[in-house]
Order: sequence, then structure tokens, then C-alpha cells
Amino acid sequence: MDKEISHFWLGYFKDEEDFYSFVEEDENYYIDEETEDQYVSKFAESQGIKWFDDDFMEYGFEDENLGLYEKFSEYSYADEWLPVLESRLNEMNLDTPVNAIIFASRFAILTGFCGWEENKLYYMGKLNSILKI
Repeated sequence: MDKEISHFWLGYFKDEEDFYSFVEEDENYYIDEETEDQYVSKFAESQGIKWFDDDFMEYGFEDENLGLYEKFSEYSYADEWLPVLESRLNEMNLDTPVNAIIFASRFAILTGFCGWEENKLYYMGKLNSILKI
């Protein structure tokens, strides 16, 4: 099986509802598609992308009190990327807990960014993964 390079983000959201309203598609997007300033999701807006195919991403909200491996080991091919992600997270020395993960194929999102002000979202870079789609 070929490996895919994916962009990874870790973040902190105050609750599950905030996270899913950030990452999931806005139902009005397809109704108001003609509007130039419309984004498919708040996550897409944070990345400066109007639309992308969310079939090529995986995301989830987890208990912030769990360890990194306990939180994210059930995600697609976590054994491939979790050690690298843990190392990068330790290097960042964040002042906030982590309870959310987003990763997307580099073909769905060409360049990753940080920069969401309402909640904390940290771009962890590109890592090898295999998305279950």
C-alpha cells in the first residue's frame, strides 16, 4: 500500500460542538455557492480554501486528559505518524491542552496553516499516513 503525505493539525476546542461546527461542512455552502466569500467550513476558511473534498480528511475530538497515544491511536495508521507527531508536539512546548486532531491529504489541501483565533489550532506539518477512505 502506498503511503500518503498528509497535513496534520492538533488543537484545543472548548467543547465537541465547537470543534464539529469548525471542521464540518456548512450546510448553507451548497445553497449559497455563488457567494464569493463563502467557505465550505470554518476549517477551510482558516486554511484560505473555499472548498476541498472532505473525503480526503480525518478528524476527531477527544478527551484532553488522555495521553496523546490514548487519544489518537485509533485513527488511520496512527502507528505511522503518532511518534513523529508526539516529537513535534514536545518541541512546540504548547501552553494549552490538545483535544482535537485534523489530517488531510496534501492533494485535498495543498498547504497547511495555523491561524484560527477562536480556538487554538496548531499546524504540525506534513507526515506520512494512509487515510482510510
